Amino acid sequence: MLHGRVRECGLIDELLTAARAGRSGVLVLRGEAGIGKSALLGYAADRADGLRVLRGTGIESESELPFAALHQLLRPVAGLIDAVPARHAAALRAAFGLGPVGGEDRFLISVGVLSVLAEAAEEGPLLCLVDDAHWLDGASADALTFAARRLDAEGVVILFAAREHFAARGLPELALAGLDAAAAGALLAEKSHIQLPDGVRDSLVTSTAGNPLALLELPGSLSAGQLAGREALPERLPVSADVEQVFLERVRRQDGPAQTLLLVAAAEDTGELGVILRAAAGLGVTADALDAAERAGLVRVDGGTLAFCHPLVRTAVYRGATFWQRREAQHALAAALDGDDHADRRAWHLAAASLGPDDAVADELHRSADRARQRGGPAAAAAAYERAAALTAGPQRRGERLADAAETAWQAGQADRARTLLGRAGVLGPEPVLRARIEHLRGSIEGTGGDPTTAYGILVAGAEPIAASDPVRAARMLTEAGQAAWLAGDVRGLHEAGRRLAALPTPDDAVPLSAQLVLGLDSLLSGDTSRAVVHLREVAARAADVPDPRAMLLTAAGTMFLGDDAVAVGLFTTAVARARSAGAAAMLPALLAPLSSLEAWTGRYATATASATEGLRIAQETGQDNPGAHLRSVLAWIAAVAGRETECREHAAAAHAHAMGHRLGPSAGISSWALALLDLGAGRPEAACDRLEALAAAGPGESHPIVAVFSAADLVEAAIRTDRLAVAAQAAARLEAWTVHTGSVWGRALLARCRGQLAAPEDADACFTEALSLHLTGGRPFDTARTRLLFGELLRRRRRRADARVHLRAAYEMFERLSLTAWAEMANAELRATGETARKREPGTADQLTPQEVQIVRFVGDGATNREVAAQLFLSPRTVDYHLRKVFTKLDVSSRAELIKLAAHW
Repeated sequence: MLHGRVRECGLIDELLTAARAGRSGVLVLRGEAGIGKSALLGYAADRADGLRVLRGTGIESESELPFAALHQLLRPVAGLIDAVPARHAAALRAAFGLGPVGGEDRFLISVGVLSVLAEAAEEGPLLCLVDDAHWLDGASADALTFAARRLDAEGVVILFAAREHFAARGLPELALAGLDAAAAGALLAEKSHIQLPDGVRDSLVTSTAGNPLALLELPGSLSAGQLAGREALPERLPVSADVEQVFLERVRRQDGPAQTLLLVAAAEDTGELGVILRAAAGLGVTADALDAAERAGLVRVDGGTLAFCHPLVRTAVYRGATFWQRREAQHALAAALDGDDHADRRAWHLAAASLGPDDAVADELHRSADRARQRGGPAAAAAAYERAAALTAGPQRRGERLADAAETAWQAGQADRARTLLGRAGVLGPEPVLRARIEHLRGSIEGTGGDPTTAYGILVAGAEPIAASDPVRAARMLTEAGQAAWLAGDVRGLHEAGRRLAALPTPDDAVPLSAQLVLGLDSLLSGDTSRAVVHLREVAARAADVPDPRAMLLTAAGTMFLGDDAVAVGLFTTAVARARSAGAAAMLPALLAPLSSLEAWTGRYATATASATEGLRIAQETGQDNPGAHLRSVLAWIAAVAGRETECREHAAAAHAHAMGHRLGPSAGISSWALALLDLGAGRPEAACDRLEALAAAGPGESHPIVAVFSAADLVEAAIRTDRLAVAAQAAARLEAWTVHTGSVWGRALLARCRGQLAAPEDADACFTEALSLHLTGGRPFDTARTRLLFGELLRRRRRRADARVHLRAAYEMFERLSLTAWAEMANAELRATGETARKREPGTADQLTPQEVQIVRFVGDGATNREVAAQLFLSPRTVDYHLRKVFTKLDVSSRAELIKLAAHW
């Protein structure tokens, strides 16, 4: 029985009950050492009737070995690896050292973990208990938390027990407090068979802050008189943070051989009894010492495995030893671990035993880091490279290893750690090639999560010294510099990056393509649209030659800026599909941000919301704040046209705050545009005009010229509604300058509409008629409906009511189909003014679905199976099946064929 934990036990019972009904759940039990986290895991195991239980434990001494804890947890179900999708299975085998390595993406491994857990749950509900999660190796922690965030309908429960330093972003947590006096007294009475006087009990509770483990261990260090209240308690009793000291005192009561064996066991990471005994024998300790440790209740042996009675015993033993004692134990373990299978563990033991630079050990640890990197464990690789650097004598080689550590830390999503490592590498006076590598990574990190202006300076300066010796890297750096300048709206910087790119001496075909792209963006930002079109169209024509999703992102972006929606959507979609296929989840935010923008602007609001929501979720999980701001601005824009004011303002505020702080012009511009559209749809044209005029006039980093172009037609409308004709004419001229050279069909339609709004009455009809004709192939239904609305308004004011009704009725129906309630009401109000009232349409089918359900329907619509959909969306097949059943109910369909037919019209 657990005393004082009624609420905590109730939550665990609810999770177990839900698992038996096929629902998944996760809970992080957070608290200090000894607070009862492990006891609650034990409670869950005891209550897990009908559930299969898997256990894993983080161990401090193995926290740098990639996938050690994950392998421990999944070992009982390792046979199911063969049942998951082939790419996931291959990634897991590589991670566990069971198959060939191929530089697996860490997220592909994480999805593999989810797939194995889902497969295991097919046989019945599953309970995973992860103790001491704060000591998990980084690769295991990443994979488990990634999988935990995506559990839904598998019947899997994961309980993590952790202290403060366990990153559990996005997972529900429960903070554990100490026991109150009544619960503490009951605990002591049951476990220690001691009935304490109230005063003694209260003193113990106060001094231990109600820490259960401290309460149970303290009575053993007090006299009978003190426990009975006849003698005074010591002035200082161990508080909760010193619980391990109580265990250490018990350890130190053992004889020397037993303490040595315990230290070897604490330094060993698997509990493998044979290894522990061999290492102990190397220190002159026989197996008899194990009996004393067992009798003292410090360890227990089960078959060939030794386990400590409590995780704090291991910690107390290891930390309580002297440096020389730990060093001897590490050397003994390294000697006991022979063969290639133990190379990584041996390398870490040797490293832990090293006193200073040792190139032989450093080389062995470097090879271990290479293996971790290839197996998809970048966090572990970073730790190994960093330790190898510390053991390396020569400054140049040490700098290279620090750069390796920084690179893998960045791949693991540890940007701050990567910056620190790069700083350490930089002060070693690296030669030009290494210096360029360092500066390239510094610039990339800054460009993804920092200030693009700073990133630009780092990348351009870093590329200059290697322009002749390593033009390919220089080209990559200058291309990234051009992107940074584009984001910041830096015309001069973009031009300089393009000039340098074009001058690079290299036969590599990627460099001219990069140069064309940057020169095209430079021309576009400089206002030379005709020249921009030449460069960007050449880039688009070579899209088929671009296999890398990131390179395709740039190609697609160039096409988007030319107004060619269909081609751009196709390129972005292909890039996203390639990233999904590779399991490269971390790449998705940067790809889904522009894709969701285009989906929104072309009226596919459900799919745009689904794309942006998924991208934002992954951006938050991986610390990609800059793409996250873009995705929030898209969600704000969608909410604006739908008239969801609170949602729009929340997303816009978050996007704008980050964008302005980091000089991200496009995100700042789109979020301002969203708020202006919200005002325009709510009948507040003055506010809309003010926002859009400020957007167009904003400097670099506060908005962006391309956003000013894309929103120009909205500024024309807002300005005309508020009699600011000069502002409207200027905005129309901006749109015209871009449209004339790009030839964008939707751009030409909007330009014709603007001309109709600005024209004399006798010329307006022709302009609006031209606009509507162009809209037929322009692919932007929201713009089409608004042109109908504006034309209908004009005709009604000229008392041509019959003609006005035709356009107003069409506008109303289009707004209703798009589920744009505020705009539909505007059209209906105009229609009522002509003497007709429109009938309200039933909500659209896509409106009933969640963003995730929309994503699932999209893939099913393309003919994907549930397992294929699961692999694409980083979900389990059972979760996909669960959501599909909900979709069938919501949409009242009974077969995949019906669903595919329905989805084709979205």
